[in-house]
Amino acid sequence: MTRKKDRTTYQEIRQSFIILFIFFALFTGAAVVTVVGVHLVHQSESQSIQLLRSLNRSFIDDKPDWNQWRKSSNINTENTYVRVTDQSGANRQSDVFYSKGAHTFLSSNPTPISKSLHLPFFPALTYSKHYGLFYYRSGERRGEHKKIKSEIWLSLNSIIKTLASVILVVLGTLFVGLILGWFVISLIAKRLTRSLQMLQRTAQSHSQSVVNVESLLPVPNSPVEVRELATSFNDLLSAIIENNKREKAFISNASHELRTPIAAIRGHISLVKRRGKDHPEIIDTSLHFIDDESAKMQALVNSLLALSRADKEVVQKTTFDLVAIVNETVEEQRVLLEQNIEVRGAKTASVNANQTNVLQILSTLFDNAGKYAGDDSTITVQITNTAHDTILSVENNGPSIPDEDKKHIFDRFYRGDHAHNSQITGNGLGLAIAAQLATLNGIQIKVADVVPHGVRFELVFKKIA
Repeated sequence: MTRKKDRTTYQEIRQSFIILFIFFALFTGAAVVTVVGVHLVHQSESQSIQLLRSLNRSFIDDKPDWNQWRKSSNINTENTYVRVTDQSGANRQSDVFYSKGAHTFLSSNPTPISKSLHLPFFPALTYSKHYGLFYYRSGERRGEHKKIKSEIWLSLNSIIKTLASVILVVLGTLFVGLILGWFVISLIAKRLTRSLQMLQRTAQSHSQSVVNVESLLPVPNSPVEVRELATSFNDLLSAIIENNKREKAFISNASHELRTPIAAIRGHISLVKRRGKDHPEIIDTSLHFIDDESAKMQALVNSLLALSRADKEVVQKTTFDLVAIVNETVEEQRVLLEQNIEVRGAKTASVNANQTNVLQILSTLFDNAGKYAGDDSTITVQITNTAHDTILSVENNGPSIPDEDKKHIFDRFYRGDHAHNSQITGNGLGLAIAAQLATLNGIQIKVADVVPHGVRFELVFKKIA
């Protein structure tokens, strides 16, 4: 037997429908049997009342005319028995009148069933061996020196047979309906879960295939829930696929950036080994070149470590004055950069972020501006307070960034054509690290052109509530 936790949605739907069908079928059958049974019992009760009234009408001048009653009564002696006891007069012995077969019926010995039925809960039911179940009713006619008791036993065997037939019909209908319902419900459940099964098979096929590992799942038109589920899965898969592509590109770019200086270093080492003894003058040149390339490798490794830490870092935010941090950073950068740096805008601006991360982002933006702006140009820092935000911008008048490059400016290892064509150093990780730190601190980082030429980077801090 399939365990409940291992059942499929198709099996769960089918079983739930079957249980619900059986419940309603049994409920309907019980209701039908109950209504029919109560109706038949009420008929027997009405029949007994009519019979008692006909007995009362048989009295002429306060004396019963049994012969006349027997001739005029339509009593069915096969399933109805009557006993009338006349106790009129103080010293007169009681006279008893029996309908046909009643004396034999009443003289039968009681059985355990008949004794069990004579309970306060069933005062009108009685059972007789070889006769079956009966409905009992009695009545008395009283007068001066007169006491007549009439008793009637109506057989319920016909009612029991009718109820048995109804029960058999209900059970038969239930059985046939259960078989038909099983197939119909199975078809409905299969149709309802067809989309889920298709998604499961497709996902399993993709997971086992190297070719389709980056393929999206098919989106069915119905049901709506499955369509929305497939769409959500595809959104998740798209994000995973995109992240996977970025990771592959990251590894490829990192390998490329490391391979170039390593190849140069090994080339000079080989040169020194082959010609160093005969030409000692090349040793100093090769050592200088090896030192430069190893410094580039160290800078790249440090950037990779910083990027890795930024991916996993949990920031601790504090409230501080952004203007003070900007002024502190500007003083440090004026020593390092050839360009003139101007600070404009608000004199104070409170923000909530990690102060160390903000300093690192600012250093990256100044370093980037110093690489692309001319030595005699000006780097402008603007601090603006608005109703909802605090905006910090770092602007330089170097070459503008093409719109196509703006989409990837914060990608890892990405460098635009103007950066490759010039002699600008860098590994394309600075802005990626700045963007990651900004995201961790809830800071929005933007890039825009400056007219007629130049680039402006903006950091948008949300106002403190």
